[in-house]
Amino acid sequence: MIKEERQKYLMDLLSQYKFLKVRDIVNELNITDMTVRRDFQELEDKGLIIRVHGGARIIEDNKNDILTELSHREKQHIHLNEKLEIARIIAENIFEDETVFLGAGTTIELVYEFLTVNHAKIITNSIHVFDKFKHDPRFELILIGGSYRSKTGAFVGTIANDFISGIHVMKSFIGVNGLDTTAIYTSNEDEGLTQKCALNIAEQRFIVADHHKINKKDFYSFYSIKDADYLITDSMITAEDQEIFGKKIPILSSKGRLDLS
Repeated sequence: MIKEERQKYLMDLLSQYKFLKVRDIVNELNITDMTVRRDFQELEDKGLIIRVHGGARIIEDNKNDILTELSHREKQHIHLNEKLEIARIIAENIFEDETVFLGAGTTIELVYEFLTVNHAKIITNSIHVFDKFKHDPRFELILIGGSYRSKTGAFVGTIANDFISGIHVMKSFIGVNGLDTTAIYTSNEDEGLTQKCALNIAEQRFIVADHHKINKKDFYSFYSIKDADYLITDSMITAEDQEIFGKKIPILSSKGRLDLS
């Protein structure tokens, strides 16, 4: 069985069983565990699966492009290079003495590592973002409370939304699960409503999504792409997506800003 056939077979199995063990594939196909792990790596790089201890699990329904919500721990290990690239771009767009909102997400959590400003006010509804900043005296830090979602580490709901709606920030950076040429998506209605509030109170509204999330939908559409100011993504965005989405929203990546509107 050639590689393409084998990987298609693995995806068919994952679509049926959701999880596969390396040793089971080794025994079934009579191949080495190194071959299986290499296949899993390539499928993960394509955004189709996530590797876990001893095997792999599927992360999206490829028939309808609806993404599956992963746990925070699972998301941390997916597309790390792209996340680091995007986090650096976010940090480069936070300036001295600005007040910014940083939403939940494993990409935005990495922003702290790249910030060089001497002072800024950071407002967040993410316990994980809060943990990154909490011991650094350079930053005024506000953690917004509310109903806690352990899946993402975000505080959401009426309490969070009421607080956010009563403040003003210069910039909001919001990570999303997917976007198309009209709408921006997340997997949970409560989280989407809080993200919408955070975008609405900002002078500049930044949508954060690696290239795997472009042209992907999720359960809840919470914002129109025309109402956002910038899309921050990584340099692996395709030329086709650059052209299509660049007509809808200015794009920031390490390739530079692309605005075809």
